[in-house]
Amino acid sequence: MVQDVHIVWERLLLKPTLLLENIEQRCIIKILGKSSISYWGLLCMQVYIFWQEVEMEKVLIITSSIDNTVDYIMNNYDGVAEFYRLDVDMFPKYEIVLGGSRQWVISCDEWSLEKKELHSIYYRKPRLPNLDEYSDAYKGMIAKDIISLINGMVDDFQGRVLTKPYILRKTENKAFQLLYAEKKGLFIPKSFVGNSNRRAKDFFNKKSIIKPLTTGKIAVGNVVELYHTSYLGASDEDISLTPVYFQEYINKQYEVRMTYIDGCFFTVRIDSEDKLDWRRNYRGLKYEIIDCPPNISGQCKGLLKDFRLNYGAFDFIVDENDRWCFLEINPNGQWLWLEHELQMPISEKIIGYLVG
Repeated sequence: MVQDVHIVWERLLLKPTLLLENIEQRCIIKILGKSSISYWGLLCMQVYIFWQEVEMEKVLIITSSIDNTVDYIMNNYDGVAEFYRLDVDMFPKYEIVLGGSRQWVISCDEWSLEKKELHSIYYRKPRLPNLDEYSDAYKGMIAKDIISLINGMVDDFQGRVLTKPYILRKTENKAFQLLYAEKKGLFIPKSFVGNSNRRAKDFFNKKSIIKPLTTGKIAVGNVVELYHTSYLGASDEDISLTPVYFQEYINKQYEVRMTYIDGCFFTVRIDSEDKLDWRRNYRGLKYEIIDCPPNISGQCKGLLKDFRLNYGAFDFIVDENDRWCFLEINPNGQWLWLEHELQMPISEKIIGYLVG
């Protein structure tokens, strides 16, 4: 049965490379005067499209209501997958029933979804709902219960997940990453993580930086304080109760953000007026797509395999001797701003993985 050719053609023009990867599953194309399909050739060809009755894959996205990246995905890939969005900060909006023969069912006013229907899960950026109506004694318990339910469902799922929470918890740990990098011989700045006042003095006596060991966020009433990488000043503070993360400062030419998704690296040089951390001032940044040296990509592939990651955002410094210095990997790092700045098809690779 021939559907509306204009609608299907519009979808092909929107994301031809993504749809062509699964073209045999979705449609039969008769091409007049051409014997092969190419990216740009497809735009010029006269085609007749006979759309099969093939149901789109169901993708559950777990995030929050303020996640603009998910807005972008759902708007741009409508028709490529059937999306179900669970905003954890709107938790009362949903009814979740776990247990029984159906394992679990999630329902809201707009949709209902059970486990066996689901093809994949994109675990994005869940945030907790506002719990101010409860006393402090109960806030922590309720928050843990919500996350325990959501994460348990995702960790149990046997289909494709980008990325399971238990893997994120392990691999985003900076102490874990530092120990791995040292064991595998990655070039890293001289570093110290711990609570030794004696060892800390070594970094006070030279140009060094201090980094958050975890999220660097502190909630004070309705205000959230953010702690970024900063220069380390002289101090006689007692750190015996508070582990710290110090690194020797490295003079750099530029920084690199390298985004990996399912076998593909998107490598970007970032030049910043701020010589400490480019995240402190996005307005003054300059971007350039570059190639990653084979030895670096090889090390990164090894890390991704060991960490069981199909997605990761690597941060590097390139020093004055052209050495790539590993800083960290964010296993759930942001990517949309690079797609906008450089027209990099990161979202296509993500959707391709989720519907593959």
